[in-house]
Amino acid sequence: MKKILCVDDVETNLFTLEALFEVHHSDKYVVVTAMSGKEALEILLSQKIDLILLDVMMPELDGYETAKLILSNKKTRDIPIIFLTAKKHQDTISRCYEVGGVDYLSKPYNEQELFVRTKFHLDMVENKRVLEVEKKFTQDILDMQDNLVVISDGSKVVKINRAVTKLFDVKSIDEFIANYECICHYFVQEDGYFHLGLVKDDELWTDVLLKQLKSKDVLVLINDVQNSQLNSFDIKAKVFGKDFLVTLTNITSFDAESKNNEHEASYDSLTNIYNRTKLNDLFSQEIIKAQANKNTFALIMIDIDYFKAVNDNYGHLTGDAVLIQMTNLIKKNIRDSDIFARWGGEEFVVLLPHIDLKKSEKIANHLRTKIEADKFPKISNLTCSFGVTLYKAGDNIDTIIKRADSALYNAKNLGRNRVCIVS
Repeated sequence: MKKILCVDDVETNLFTLEALFEVHHSDKYVVVTAMSGKEALEILLSQKIDLILLDVMMPELDGYETAKLILSNKKTRDIPIIFLTAKKHQDTISRCYEVGGVDYLSKPYNEQELFVRTKFHLDMVENKRVLEVEKKFTQDILDMQDNLVVISDGSKVVKINRAVTKLFDVKSIDEFIANYECICHYFVQEDGYFHLGLVKDDELWTDVLLKQLKSKDVLVLINDVQNSQLNSFDIKAKVFGKDFLVTLTNITSFDAESKNNEHEASYDSLTNIYNRTKLNDLFSQEIIKAQANKNTFALIMIDIDYFKAVNDNYGHLTGDAVLIQMTNLIKKNIRDSDIFARWGGEEFVVLLPHIDLKKSEKIANHLRTKIEADKFPKISNLTCSFGVTLYKAGDNIDTIIKRADSALYNAKNLGRNRVCIVS
């Protein structure tokens, strides 16, 4: 049963309203009456009222002022007010809405219209209540998730869960929007991760993300506002009505472990340059690019002269220090685009893309003289022998390595500390 408060300073009007509801809808509504604005306010503070039928013209406290007081109170501000007025001027009607009324009826009113409007506004309140319950239920479900959950329209967020507010150190979605607007603005730009640098001006980042997710797992990096550290997230997205539902699972520890494993699998543990396994992968890629673009690249094989004697005479710790120093020296004297790897023991390989044989020979001699002039711990001076060759159409890894190794063998036989070429 819904409780309706009828407010009018004319007792006959109240009697009529009470009788109408009693005769036609006694199973749905209970009517409570008040003959003044003041009495109405007292009733509202002591009883639960679902809807108010409020007369405009009343002494002392008219309907407008009564409505303002009702709607200014936290306890009563959501109760719908339908004004009843004998005046039909536009100013009167406009003011009814201005002070917060949801509707108005002109006296004398049609009883059927009265019941229809009463039911409509009570249904509106109920629908709003159900919607609020559903919204709270949805929010509670989102807040139970450890993952970051964002509902976005593609440019700004529509809804976020508690995990997002915690990561960004905000108290509400309004504070988040005011400070950050969209979570996508805080995807850190780094190779291997999704970020806005991959999105064109005329694209929605969510559309680009959905396309990428069709073919692979996608990761993003987000900076933790409170701890100032990067977090890795596995990001998923799906269309959610007219918006997009985006979930981000924190995989920072797994990502770090994966990167560590990848580093261990790809880099030499002593010199921290590429190992032979990684070199073979990069080697294959360079061959494919050279075949596709009809260009070439050079390969330099480097072997430290008499390195066994270093280990035998000074020990392996000194030998390791020599390898590290020589590696750093070579890294400083080659291009960033060049590929430098430890082939094994005291042998190293430098792969130089987009270069001819003459230039690669010059680079090898430059490295040779730099090494020869450097001072190494305990042993002082050190030299290296170099074998240089160039990629040719039809080559594979084995054929190129075989030629470079042959050139290196020639350098050793000719007295070491020199550069030899096999074309």
